[in-house]
Amino acid sequence: MWQAESHASGLAQLLAWGGLGVLVYAYCGYPALLFLVARLRRFQVSATGLDLPTVTMVVAAWNEEAVIAEKIENTLTQDYRSERLSLIVVSDGSTDGTDPIVERYAAETPRVRLLHTAGREGKSVALNIGVAAASGDILVMTDANAIFAPDAVRRLVHPLADPAVGAVSGQLSYRRGEGTEATEGAYWRYEQVVKRLESSIGSLLGANGSIYALRRSLYRPVFPRDVNDFRIPYEVLLQGKGVILEPSAVSLETAALDLWGEYARKTRIMSRAIPTMLGLIPRTLASGHLLILWQLISHKLLREVQGVFFLAMLVGAAWGAVSRDVALLAFLGAQLSLYGLGILGWVLPHARLRPLRLAAHFDMIALASMAALGRWIGGRVRPTWEPARMPGRGT
Repeated sequence: MWQAESHASGLAQLLAWGGLGVLVYAYCGYPALLFLVARLRRFQVSATGLDLPTVTMVVAAWNEEAVIAEKIENTLTQDYRSERLSLIVVSDGSTDGTDPIVERYAAETPRVRLLHTAGREGKSVALNIGVAAASGDILVMTDANAIFAPDAVRRLVHPLADPAVGAVSGQLSYRRGEGTEATEGAYWRYEQVVKRLESSIGSLLGANGSIYALRRSLYRPVFPRDVNDFRIPYEVLLQGKGVILEPSAVSLETAALDLWGEYARKTRIMSRAIPTMLGLIPRTLASGHLLILWQLISHKLLREVQGVFFLAMLVGAAWGAVSRDVALLAFLGAQLSLYGLGILGWVLPHARLRPLRLAAHFDMIALASMAALGRWIGGRVRPTWEPARMPGRGT
């Protein structure tokens, strides 16, 4: 009897403290180690070339009539030699006025082209079609609702003058919208710090989907369910080229999603990212890119499945509390307090108290992670997407 109780107590502690340890490593240990690596292995960019390369911007669009004209105008007025910059819009089965709007611009200038998928096939398929038709030496991937700063393209492609650089991510900035600031605040700033550290060693994992560039020769077609702004830069890394962040290349979007909208978006992205990452692990190991493999697991995979570790902490602490483990009882109380704050922040989305907003954000990510795992295991992952609809933009 004593051995059985001891075994149960040990398992409860393993679940609780093990889950906590993984999360602390993912959120604190990894950035700390990354900082040390950056001190020893800094990636130096030598971009001295003055010639402007030819650039093709590719937009995958589905029912974007509210924003597509502004996007085209924004592209055509970029501070870049007009004969070297073109735009391809791939309509993924749009049923609104997107296609006629793009066709009007295409009739006025050869710099704009409209292509179509066979039906509603998803963003990755649309990007493959767009890239196959692109003529620019540099590809710029962007979204229909992303408005570039006037010099964004020039700043984005400048580091690619260095042959060691294969892809460059720009900086996504949010203008305030109606609804909770789910994508802003402490968590957003934290992510930017991690991205800058990864960029400093030349291996940024994932780009800002609204603004990133790569050499066309390095593009590898993506699968329908891939998260393109992760998979495409990752394939560049596997080819031995650097991927960096260029903060001065700015894309502006409106942050208007509430926590429910963010939950749905995160669930969709995570459910597609998990199988992609699991498939990349053996390839990365076989290629000998051990640093990138460490980053993949530490920064990406552990984050995508973090709901499992939150659940392990809760189950382990509750189990230990039943067994009158004082430490685990206190740990259970701390967890319940955190989740309670998160629920309060969720039902009071306009509350200005930062702890409430941050707790709600973490609760949302944990729930989205568990939902994504369930969707993936249940075979309910879809390649299509629905763009976030912004107030005042026709939705």
